[in-house]
Amino acid sequence: MKILDFSKNSLKNINKNFFSFFSIFSSQTIIQILFPPAMIFVWGVKNFGIWILIISVFSMLKILNVNFSAASRSEMSINLEKKNFNYINKIFQNTFCLILLNTLFFLIIWLIIISFDQINLKTLDQIESQDVKIIFILIALSAHCSIFDQIFYCGIAYSGDASKYNYNILFFDTLLKILIPLLGLFSENLIYASLILFFISFCKTMFLYIIFKKQNKNRLNFKTNLFDKKVSIKIFRLSLSYQLDEISHIVRNSGIIILIGTFFSPTTVGLISTARTLFYFLPIRFLDIINSTLFLQFSKLFGKRDIISLKKFIKLHLILNILSLTIFCFVSVIFGKNIYEFWTNYKYGLSINLLILILIDAVMFNFFNSAETFIKSINKFFFSAAIKAILSISTIIISYFLFAKGSSILIFFIINIISSILILIFISFASFNILKKYRK
Repeated sequence: MKILDFSKNSLKNINKNFFSFFSIFSSQTIIQILFPPAMIFVWGVKNFGIWILIISVFSMLKILNVNFSAASRSEMSINLEKKNFNYINKIFQNTFCLILLNTLFFLIIWLIIISFDQINLKTLDQIESQDVKIIFILIALSAHCSIFDQIFYCGIAYSGDASKYNYNILFFDTLLKILIPLLGLFSENLIYASLILFFISFCKTMFLYIIFKKQNKNRLNFKTNLFDKKVSIKIFRLSLSYQLDEISHIVRNSGIIILIGTFFSPTTVGLISTARTLFYFLPIRFLDIINSTLFLQFSKLFGKRDIISLKKFIKLHLILNILSLTIFCFVSVIFGKNIYEFWTNYKYGLSINLLILILIDAVMFNFFNSAETFIKSINKFFFSAAIKAILSISTIIISYFLFAKGSSILIFFIINIISSILILIFISFASFNILKKYRK
């Protein structure tokens, strides 16, 4: 091991980042387990389903938020090592300009949506139309705060230490999950819940701004005088792969909730959300630890052109995934229904057919998500990201028309599983071709 080759500062950043990311993973897992039962107990099944739909709309809006931050942060980090401080500032300012343009575009789209007299979602039928608009306005303002968080992510994390940013996000996200259930003890008005969402989002952005200013002082500036068309185009081009990946993720997860909210009751929304939390997202979060751990190893071995070790790590990756998913599925099939119903205080009835389909969906997603780790680690995932986005959107569109004709909710999971199989085949083929061309 060449760990001694790292500087003390690098090792310090690695430790900080590891513990901050691990803290986020642990906290999110605990929150995922505690939040649904707390909401069901305080708000009731109906209001919980409505709130899940509202949050899904909030997440869905992020599709309009082009992810410039990941690509820009990487470019800034690379140039920091080269001590190109002027170019770092140019990247930052051009990213700031792109985010401003994105915010303006987002605002125009949102005003068009709000201008509609009626938003036809069956789950929201029990809320006054005017209240729905107020809730959605607060959601839009919260989404704008998330957009501005991008620029602070670049300015805080480009030096290699993302811990301050991570802990800030962790604190306010945890606070939100505490305050929303507590609010239900005093009021069942979801406008107040949306107001808390906006307030927490605004405070999170302000604290990020304070951290950014304290860390950078006068090194990075919010100006437009360094706007450069070539730099902006480069940032936009580098951001496309990340954006397509984000679109696929959002459509797969938030799109189905909104779709269900369009055709089914709040109870069904809550059922699908909680079932996927336990049997879909839980294994994904766990296996992401393995994916993240091997990500850098793949990059190093590819850079060294060590194909023998690389293939061994890919096989190890596959074995760990198969072993983990086999154990999880076995436990879920035997005990899952009882655990789920106890966890949700017996408010939902989970059928065996739905449980099996969610498990198969989780297995197929984890297989292609893990398989993609290798091509992501060497920045060769544009086409896989594009195919994922296209198939995710197609799945939602096909499901919409089938639901409109009265099809069962199970049809979505069947289509999604077929989509995941196609993605897995493409990623496996792409990875095989890269390794085939790879020479020692």
